[in-house]
Amino acid sequence: MSTTRSTATRCCGTSIGILIEDSEQRLLMITRGWWPQGTAPVAGHVRDSHESVAAALVAEVEEEVGLTVTGDQLLWEGHLPNLCASLPHLPTPGHYWHLAIATAEGRVVAAPGETRGAAWYTRSEVRALARATLAHYRAGGRPSDQPDASLEAVWLRLLFEAGRLPWLTEEDLALAEKAYTTPPAAYWLGE
Repeated sequence: MSTTRSTATRCCGTSIGILIEDSEQRLLMITRGWWPQGTAPVAGHVRDSHESVAAALVAEVEEEVGLTVTGDQLLWEGHLPNLCASLPHLPTPGHYWHLAIATAEGRVVAAPGETRGAAWYTRSEVRALARATLAHYRAGGRPSDQPDASLEAVWLRLLFEAGRLPWLTEEDLALAEKAYTTPPAAYWLGE
């Protein structure tokens, strides 16, 4: 871990994850622009700069993929010990997640820098990304070299909780947790 300042931004400890599906039941996902690696649905911190979970949901969808949210429904909430690029939340590292499904309108425009692109993924493509993540970690891969063509590790648990990856085993979920609790090589220290 590298740090360059004595005062640095710590994670707010809260996250919103948003599932957006089109009429063909394809899931909108982004390829992340920085750590953690992989492809994932839209997500972001809640209490870093948003007044509420609902405000974070709307802002993150607009920021990451340029869409306007027209409706949403909470699917699951709970704490996961996943680490992000910010210094860990204190006193309990990880995030309290709010996982929602949303409807949105507009044209998908991926945020440059924050993402490496956005695309719609079929259910079989999402399963293939999940299997690529598991294969990477079963082979001894590190979070820092997880391929873009895989599912961000914490999303194995989140999509399992949402009923989208019901075939995952406890062994699979434990492997994913080991990956998403591994700290990054360097933390983002704020502006």
